[in-house]
Amino acid sequence: MTRGSLTKFILHLHPRLVPEASAKVRFTWCLGGIALWMFLLETATGVLLMLHYIPSATGAYGSVQHITHVVSYGFLLRNIHYWCGQVMVALVVLHMARVVVTGSYAPPRSLNWLIGTSLLMFTLLVDFTGYLLVWDDRALWAWTIARNLAETFPMIGPLSASLLFGAGDVGDSILVRLYAWHVLFLPGIMIVVMGWHFWRVRADGGISVPL
Repeated sequence: MTRGSLTKFILHLHPRLVPEASAKVRFTWCLGGIALWMFLLETATGVLLMLHYIPSATGAYGSVQHITHVVSYGFLLRNIHYWCGQVMVALVVLHMARVVVTGSYAPPRSLNWLIGTSLLMFTLLVDFTGYLLVWDDRALWAWTIARNLAETFPMIGPLSASLLFGAGDVGDSILVRLYAWHVLFLPGIMIVVMGWHFWRVRADGGISVPL
């Protein structure tokens, strides 16, 4: 990245002037910003939960129960992590609904609409993989259904099912794979895509005004 490009990137993230209409909370509701705060809370509580979670077929459920009933404030920590995830999903969906209502998906913001759509997909995936990590009966059946559905995709089905959900046989490798997606790969991808999303908001002239 050249010096001029770096300066332009920084100015897009922190512009000297912001249009007054795009700074009003009354129609944006700050849904995207609140979703970002939920992501940060998810990260903070998730790091603490990692200290006690065991990503194995035999140890996952027991470690979740240990966090919930034995670890000091573990019940509170786990519930904060769970509900922040659900709120984040709802906020992202509402944020995209607001974008549709205000016509913010139209040019020159079409690319950012696609970026935001990918963020919704990653948000759903990170929430779903977290649900599976409990590895109780419901999680096992949800994993089975999701993997079977993924396999039905034309051409890339078997590869995507194996990549996302692991081999067909239940074992420790499945939990390790889901754990890696949930705590490393998906959040890492989301951080990069969110940075790109925020930059595009500035590059496209700020948050669009209502129609």
